[in-house]
Amino acid sequence: MKIIKQGIVFRNSKSFFAYQAWPSACVDENGVVYVVFSGFRAGHLCPFGRVVLLKSRDGGESFSLPSLTGGGYLDERDPGILYIGNGKMLVTRASHPARNYENDYLDWICEDSGEKGVALVKEYSRLPESDREGGCFYRFLYDYGEKPGDEKKIPVHTPHGPVALSDGTVFYLGKELYAADVFSVYTSADGGETFVKTGDCPIPGGFTADSFHEVHCAELPGGRIMALFRAHLEENDDYFTMFKTFSADRGRTWSEWEQTGICGSPPHLCNAGGRIILTYGRRVPDYGIYAREVLPDGCISEKEYKLFDGADDDLGYPATVMLPDNSLFTVYYAKYGSDEKTSILFTKWLLE
Repeated sequence: MKIIKQGIVFRNSKSFFAYQAWPSACVDENGVVYVVFSGFRAGHLCPFGRVVLLKSRDGGESFSLPSLTGGGYLDERDPGILYIGNGKMLVTRASHPARNYENDYLDWICEDSGEKGVALVKEYSRLPESDREGGCFYRFLYDYGEKPGDEKKIPVHTPHGPVALSDGTVFYLGKELYAADVFSVYTSADGGETFVKTGDCPIPGGFTADSFHEVHCAELPGGRIMALFRAHLEENDDYFTMFKTFSADRGRTWSEWEQTGICGSPPHLCNAGGRIILTYGRRVPDYGIYAREVLPDGCISEKEYKLFDGADDDLGYPATVMLPDNSLFTVYYAKYGSDEKTSILFTKWLLE
């Protein structure tokens, strides 16, 4: 492994809204890199976040000014982005219901953003119920990110969103907010215009719904779909690992879940010219962003690569894309230098 460059996608350290987090990325047919993230936040949990889009036309060397992909009244979290083709991309995100901020998160919001944040949450009471509901959403961006389409609801969500299968199917395995002890498969045969439920992936026996979150998928060279899940098995909330399972019938049924033993999560799986690259964050020492290769049979290599040295546990959610020169571009969130709050950073690297 060779690291080519590390740098900043977006940093806004002197602002009240200095906290940026949870990025995803895609690349179009011209080699333009698109990064979305939840930006202009006061902290990890606050009512301010918006899905922000940036572009790079030089392989991640520089990025455009940020633009918003849309916007509602509630905090927009965990966006994903999938390039469909012809300048069209699918962006997903989730929002907690207003009642969560009003009843469950108010102390945390006050810690992050003071009385300003608390005052804004109180304004939620003025909203009609339809704007207070929260949920899981997706929309298209057209004209290479210049024109946002209307937003639609979908029952499930996962941070990096759906993936495209080799036959063009848009495949979305996710979890319903607050409700499900099962992950559900939604697929689209028309490029993400419409989705239908086509399968379930039940949580294995002996575990609770709170044990597993934030799944990501990839199609292996033989056609099987691999799913990796963020898993919490210890009382230390910063320690998480990953479980894996496989489907040979496009998500209708799944194999028995297996522990990977890897320290880190949540997962992202990148198909890099036929090689599957797993990236993840580690929130216990040795903090950082890590990568491994997934072998064609679905086994995960024991060899681990460190892409970024973290300062503390507030980091992660890497997403990786392959650039036209076959280098890998991994974007993630972490603190830059001695900053108090997090930025969107990147590592450009080669897996030799």
